[in-house]
Amino acid sequence: MNIIVTTTDHIENRCITGYIGILRSSAVVGTEIALADIFADSSRKYRRKLDDIYSKALQDIRLKALAAGADAVVGLHTEFQEIFGKGKTRFLVSVLGTAVRLDRPKAEQDGCKNVTLYDLRRNQLLVGLGRKLSNPQFNPSSDDWDDINRYALVDLAPQLYRRYLKLASETIGSTSVAEKKLLLENFIPFLQSMDYDAACEAVYGDIETSPYVFCDVVKSCDLFHPEKIAQMLHPENKHTVIALLDSDKASYTSRDLVYMDAIAAFLDNLPDTGRYIEGREGLFSKTGTLLVCERGHTSAVELGGHCTGLVEGSGAICNLNVKGITEQEVAAICKFKEKVEILRGLIDNEM
Repeated sequence: MNIIVTTTDHIENRCITGYIGILRSSAVVGTEIALADIFADSSRKYRRKLDDIYSKALQDIRLKALAAGADAVVGLHTEFQEIFGKGKTRFLVSVLGTAVRLDRPKAEQDGCKNVTLYDLRRNQLLVGLGRKLSNPQFNPSSDDWDDINRYALVDLAPQLYRRYLKLASETIGSTSVAEKKLLLENFIPFLQSMDYDAACEAVYGDIETSPYVFCDVVKSCDLFHPEKIAQMLHPENKHTVIALLDSDKASYTSRDLVYMDAIAAFLDNLPDTGRYIEGREGLFSKTGTLLVCERGHTSAVELGGHCTGLVEGSGAICNLNVKGITEQEVAAICKFKEKVEILRGLIDNEM
């Protein structure tokens, strides 16, 4: 889709059928010359540099509009700001506009569908890159990533995510260092540029391949999704669920709160994976309650305490309680419950 961007509040010969919301994009460029000098045309070099960064900001707002399902961005406003710091000058270029939906072009209304070159090129890339990604040995090149970003190929996100999971979790593989670096550097920004729901669909589709990488992606991209996490509430997933508790999302609703209550209830009612036994009185001493953790260690602890045994092979303290969770995980659960109550208060005040 060719996104129309205009400074006016209307599109000639088209009608606005819906308003999606305000979009903003910013880009920063560093120079050693003042803003006044640039606009006085005393430096063509930096003028071109500023034009380039402005073009990138416009391209970014087009991609955001496309991801949001918009046909155009109207009322575009541009700001140039000079930033000083550490003896250097930088310029912040910001563009702001309203994403809208438009009625169909007249040719399309008359039954003659109009296919733009952008649409054709985008679908060619979807087919071509989709076919290449079905090969487990293929990794996108720098040019491929340019196309993925320029044409907002969000349809490829699930395939790209599976490739990212594989490369981010492997220690030794056939992938070259350069190819791996290219994917690891480009995928997260691509995911962050996507619509929240589309990004969640891609990421929550695979939590088993590498739970650690999955949690890291959710946190990096603010993809906390209470409903999808509520679907993971099984004892075998408890560590992954707890690891997601300090992730976030851009905004919360009363519906989110329902699922967050379900998550808290699940964590409150985890089944015991260890057991307590009474200590025995010895010749010179008497032991108290003993915890036998799920790893088979036996420790003298208070009720609710954590195992002090050593994990075989690592020498680390076991630290599991009778529920099979660590002290750090217990603290994360407490912090999450506090967050839920704060959120509840904010939502109740809005209603």
